[in-house]
Amino acid sequence: MKSLLVIGTLMLSIASARADGFYKLVGYMCDAKTNAVILTYTGGLNEAGKKMIKNKGPRQWDPWSLIEITEDKNSIDSTKTVHGECRLEDGFYEITLGPLPGNFNLQGMCGGFMSAWAEVRRGSVVVLPRHKFEVPDCHSSSNPITVRIRIEAGGRKPVIETVSWETFYK
Repeated sequence: MKSLLVIGTLMLSIASARADGFYKLVGYMCDAKTNAVILTYTGGLNEAGKKMIKNKGPRQWDPWSLIEITEDKNSIDSTKTVHGECRLEDGFYEITLGPLPGNFNLQGMCGGFMSAWAEVRRGSVVVLPRHKFEVPDCHSSSNPITVRIRIEAGGRKPVIETVSWETFYK
């Protein structure tokens, strides 16, 4: 009887140990109608997240796809950036997107956390300095998360939209 209790307890703990999966995409759009560059950072939990990744557009990337992992799979060997361009009325806007790991040691604190950053230039002018969509701290839920940045032609200041950690990760 005691062994059945132990087996039952083990089965329940294994079933309840199933982890949720949260997926993220970083991307950009060129909105010719409103003459703006729009940067986006979206997330989805479990099946909704898997569907989001499956249906991503050509200007969207999973931040995890922008890293190279060492052969032993314990750390990040290198990061990659992606580049894009939008033509607006006042010129070409160059977009750079990159990953923002919580820790290059994947086995260390925040090693399973990944965010992204973006930078936008018009010629030699930095329109949006490197902006972190999310602070790479897996233990803090007090920092807002940037979900959208709108950059209009004409030298206007970027409009940054944020949501709470709770709203993003629901």
